[in-house]
Amino acid sequence: MTTTHSESPPDLVSKGLRRRLNLFDVLCIGVNAIVGSGVFALPDDMQRSMGGWSPLAFLLCAVLLMPVALCFAELAGRHDDTGGSYLYARNAFGPRVGFFVGWYCWANTFVSWAANMTLFVELVGFRDVPVNKIVAIAGIVALGAINYFGVKPGAWVVNLVVIGKLSAIFCFLAVAILAFDPSKLGGPLPYGVAGVGQGIYLALFPLQGFEVTPITAGETKNPQRTVPLGTLGALLFSALLFVLVQATLATTYPGIANESQRPLADGARYLGPTLGAVVLIGSMVSIGGFTAGSALGSPRYAQAIAAHRLLPAPIASLHPKWATPHIAILLTTAFTACLAAFLDYRQLVGMSNITIVVQYLFTCLAVPAIRKKQGPAPAKAFVIPFGPVIPLIGAAGSITFLYGPVGGLLRLESESILEVVFALGTLILGVVVAAVYARRRQGEGGP
Repeated sequence: MTTTHSESPPDLVSKGLRRRLNLFDVLCIGVNAIVGSGVFALPDDMQRSMGGWSPLAFLLCAVLLMPVALCFAELAGRHDDTGGSYLYARNAFGPRVGFFVGWYCWANTFVSWAANMTLFVELVGFRDVPVNKIVAIAGIVALGAINYFGVKPGAWVVNLVVIGKLSAIFCFLAVAILAFDPSKLGGPLPYGVAGVGQGIYLALFPLQGFEVTPITAGETKNPQRTVPLGTLGALLFSALLFVLVQATLATTYPGIANESQRPLADGARYLGPTLGAVVLIGSMVSIGGFTAGSALGSPRYAQAIAAHRLLPAPIASLHPKWATPHIAILLTTAFTACLAAFLDYRQLVGMSNITIVVQYLFTCLAVPAIRKKQGPAPAKAFVIPFGPVIPLIGAAGSITFLYGPVGGLLRLESESILEVVFALGTLILGVVVAAVYARRRQGEGGP
């Protein structure tokens, strides 16, 4: 999941860092960033899309993402600054393309934040509108305030995420594996090829987050080996973990295809009330911690873009007392609260997916462009073999993810229409913001 994947905020410059992270450390960072709300909340959607073949969606999605992960690993080794897809697109294609990719990066972070907060509120027990919306907005504002006055409380909460999420998942697997029935896997595909495309697209949300791993390159021992292994290892470990969860849930819980906001907890409760309580608490700790990480990291994208003079300079400014990007925090918190007020979890998941695809696509395309601009990679840096072949495969795979929403759009499905409208609306808003700010800078005599 994730960005999100916003658990590792992009600082503008990260020079002089001490190389102290080993392969295990990097793997943990990647797994922490990937394993989020999706594995707890989307198994029912996966089952409805692909039936007994639903576990396969995670493997197919991981295969499409492996070339993308390699692109992130190489580009991280070529940059001292951190900023992920925004930085890579900016250096490869110039500030205008970089701005729009960064704009989508920022949008993805607060969409993911809104999605996780919306789900967290429902898990806690606030399921009725408008009470759940009011509580979600209050939670977003509270986290924004915590990070406005200093990041330490937010960072402290994030440290609970790994323990909560993995302990809950492994407790479920330890019990469910005893009742595993392979005869319930396979069978007919409920919606044919279209269902497979939708299942892979749904799997993209739980598997987001591996792009955070290469950002640690400046602090990693032997990065040319450790970063690609850590990135791919985190992705594959998470994918296999999700396959196990989906397979055991599909074969042990008869109600897996019923719509639910907490299908994993429901399946665990079916096996035993104590197990259900453990998984529910673990999911709340995991998702609650992820929202804290989102609140901490999301504003840093706006701060980085503004620091490069592509958004108004005050957005990059730090609070004189708290030393936090206070204006970026206020803007991000406001946007996130608006999304949480009007949209539900599954709508936000689709919107997050379509924005992350933009980041993945331009990151893959940036590899050959940056190679041409910069020449050979630094000594001992990781380089993807076979020239431009793997980056182009990654770009094609990124486009493949759009099969789900585009197919839904052609079938006039409301959620797919919303996803495409959001993507286009984000682009149009970005064009307007860029044009207005460029004209203002010219009027002030800026470059």
